[in-house]
Amino acid sequence: MTKVSSFAMPTTSSSISTTSTNKMISTTSLGPIALRKIVQDSSVDIQKQSLDLGGIVWLEHLNLVVGEMDTAKKFYIDFLGFTAEREHNPKSNHYNIGQQQFHLAAATDIDTPQRVTGSIGLTVPSLQRIRDRVDIAKEELKDTLFSIVDDKDDKMMTVTCPYGNVIHLYDISIDDEHHSTLDDSIPKMVKLHSEGGDYGYHRMAVRTKPGIRYVEIACQKGTSNSIAEFYEEVLECQVTKTDGIAAICVGPGVHMVYTEHEELSDVSIKQMKGVHACIYIKDFEKTYNTLKKRDMIWTNPRFTHLDSCDTWEEAKASRTFRFKDIPDMNTGEKILELEHETRPMMHGQYMKVPPYVPN
Repeated sequence: MTKVSSFAMPTTSSSISTTSTNKMISTTSLGPIALRKIVQDSSVDIQKQSLDLGGIVWLEHLNLVVGEMDTAKKFYIDFLGFTAEREHNPKSNHYNIGQQQFHLAAATDIDTPQRVTGSIGLTVPSLQRIRDRVDIAKEELKDTLFSIVDDKDDKMMTVTCPYGNVIHLYDISIDDEHHSTLDDSIPKMVKLHSEGGDYGYHRMAVRTKPGIRYVEIACQKGTSNSIAEFYEEVLECQVTKTDGIAAICVGPGVHMVYTEHEELSDVSIKQMKGVHACIYIKDFEKTYNTLKKRDMIWTNPRFTHLDSCDTWEEAKASRTFRFKDIPDMNTGEKILELEHETRPMMHGQYMKVPPYVPN
């Protein structure tokens, strides 16, 4: 059963808007402080109601088309400190953080780099190490869209990647602000799962590790409730919502956060086209059939060497199906596009542990 609750909009929300006509960038975010409170409050609300995950049980990776890969490596590996899976698979452009990944592809003549309309929230092992690399990154990435917003808060920082994606960074030690008040007479697992415990629901860590804590997707004014309804009814997700915001639980301590903005441009919507998220769900066949009846199943021509899903037999064989449109459940009208590469928990790569050495 889907659990639905609501949270209060942070009174200390901040916003970051990055625009550049000549570079055709348009990205809007609520900012790292507001988003941290949103995902923390959502985790609290969900776990107070149920300990069972809803339809989406894990967000494994984000897939983005970027510019040339050497620049991507300088940003994700040399600056942010991800681990390249290339060392284990020479053909791979998978960059790892914790148990999650960014799958990157170099733009071709017909592609342009993709940009999430809102932002991406990452928990990192050490912000100080990243700060120590800022001067080198500024020099190496000076001819790109790379930029930094850093008010010297020792736990948070915002960077813009060379291709215009806004990324909020949280030092994993930010969770130390919450301390368990339970003494050692309390059973160990009770203490670990309490507020301030290693598994407590206020954590920005992802399963106690660095990782992709949230993806913020900016959406048109008046659409967040309809987006929430789609995730609730079709994917049976746990959702928390308030005016203009829908936070979708997509795994333990991981969220997709849809935020309404009045000035969401056609340019930013176009830049988002083609971005995809890889998710694992608990009711694979049921969800496939539901989406098939709505004519929403979609085989991505970019990935036919990996999987196809035009029929149930194809989806079953590859253990993957895809859909790319989020519709209004009442009218059927398309609200926005975000491809979901959807897998069952019986997929061979579910909860894989990619190579990751914190840097």
